Amino acid sequence: MKAIQIARKSGRRRGFAFAIVAALAVAACGSSDDASETVEDSTTEETTAPSEEAKSTTLIVTLAQEPASWDYYTVGANALRVPTFYNVSESIVELRPDGTIVPMLAESWEMSADGLVYTFKIRSGVKFHDGTDMDSADVVYSMKINAKSPNSKLSAPHAYVASVTAPDASTVVITLKQPSSTYLKNLGMSAGYVVPENWLDSPDLTLKVMGTGPFVFSDYKADTTLTLTRFEDYWGAKPYFEVIDFRFIDDETAALNGLLAGEYDVVSKVLAEGIERVESFTTDSKFKVQFESANENSFMWLSVKEKAFKDIRVRQAIAHAINREEALAVYDNYADVACLLVIPDAEPYNSDYCPYPYDPEKSKALLKEAGYENLEIDFPFVTVASHPFTMEVLTQQLTAVGIKVNSRGLDLNTWIAETWTGGVYGMGEVRDSADILQWGCKGGRNPLGNPKPGLCIKEFEDQLAKADAFINYDEHLKAMNTLVKTFADLAWVNSIAAVKVPQIMKANVTGIPTVSINNAFDLRTATWGN
Repeated sequence: MKAIQIARKSGRRRGFAFAIVAALAVAACGSSDDASETVEDSTTEETTAPSEEAKSTTLIVTLAQEPASWDYYTVGANALRVPTFYNVSESIVELRPDGTIVPMLAESWEMSADGLVYTFKIRSGVKFHDGTDMDSADVVYSMKINAKSPNSKLSAPHAYVASVTAPDASTVVITLKQPSSTYLKNLGMSAGYVVPENWLDSPDLTLKVMGTGPFVFSDYKADTTLTLTRFEDYWGAKPYFEVIDFRFIDDETAALNGLLAGEYDVVSKVLAEGIERVESFTTDSKFKVQFESANENSFMWLSVKEKAFKDIRVRQAIAHAINREEALAVYDNYADVACLLVIPDAEPYNSDYCPYPYDPEKSKALLKEAGYENLEIDFPFVTVASHPFTMEVLTQQLTAVGIKVNSRGLDLNTWIAETWTGGVYGMGEVRDSADILQWGCKGGRNPLGNPKPGLCIKEFEDQLAKADAFINYDEHLKAMNTLVKTFADLAWVNSIAAVKVPQIMKANVTGIPTVSINNAFDLRTATWGN
């Protein structure tokens, strides 16, 4: 474990860098189109009413990363969705942690027998935070602009939409060009965001988020705080807390020390240097630790522009050089080995299939066979959170098989601009919640879909198109099983770990889910327990 020990002693000790950019959302769990069903969230703790004692109605939560802008339309960073989705922004339907779909801004819906037409009954009495009423015109506007968004998490799920219309003020009809087994679920995430009509013309677009949720985006101080206040005209059950005080603290040592000192109530995510302190909080009765289930995958990928990587033997050699068990130490083993890109990892089509297990001798032989014994790779990495540690582990593992890695650290915004968007890299590494269905050459994701032109692999593209076109759930699962295995076989992307995220809080904080939908830190049911 020497490689991990070295990694732990170096790199910038910074807070959590949320995954960058996603397009299609969590796919595949079976669901009913009967919107009258109400599902309890079994992954959220059972909450108890606050005691008669004077309890604070303000919850102070640390966040390690803030987005460069609050323009949800173009910003794909998870850092935007963490404090705002469900708390501020809402979607047409709600995707629950168990994969079922329940009403949200649509109180009911029907799907045609051929799976092409969805008719939504829009909930009455819903107000936006500016006091205006929400109706079908706002939903139609939102779906149309979402479909054109440069943020693929909003736009990609609408790729097969033929039309969106509003027959009346409370009805929206969406017609698809072909059936999609995941479309409705995607409407329970970013693709289903609803904003006021003409919101894109607002001067506040980059400065605040407008929604219909239980909290209002009230005050933002760059690099310091985001304050949400309870929306008294909220259509649903009002949350207990009147104020959510988010503090942007990218130093996990400072965040955990503040929690110990009583300055904060919740440290939302621990992923960098704080990992080594998680165990100490599990034995302190004043605090509790819960683990967010694996809704993100740590993976590395290779540039389709590099001549060497077009030889599958080179890609296979790199895949065989990765020791995933060793890499888990980056997360203090709060993760599971992942060879398949399955998000979340509990999807029924996940398995232990691993086409290129750790085998450094096989790696060396493949490089020699391909004529790339002196291979060099450009590796820009994000200088925050677990990324410097993962960079050191991957660098040492690739060096061990004769590959020279030229690593260079970049701050998050530069990395997004130059690496993720600009495509200037030989290989990259990130943690992300992107589902397999958005990895095609038209999906806008590295490496196959970005930078343009993408790499269209017929076998994979055919499977990709077919997997989402089934109405029958069992057929969809079979197709997804084949799809994720084919993706792993190609070795353009190598999954490393399904990461479980520690959340540390005061012992009497309850009601925070352990399953994150669309990366949300959902505080709708948070309260003080006895």
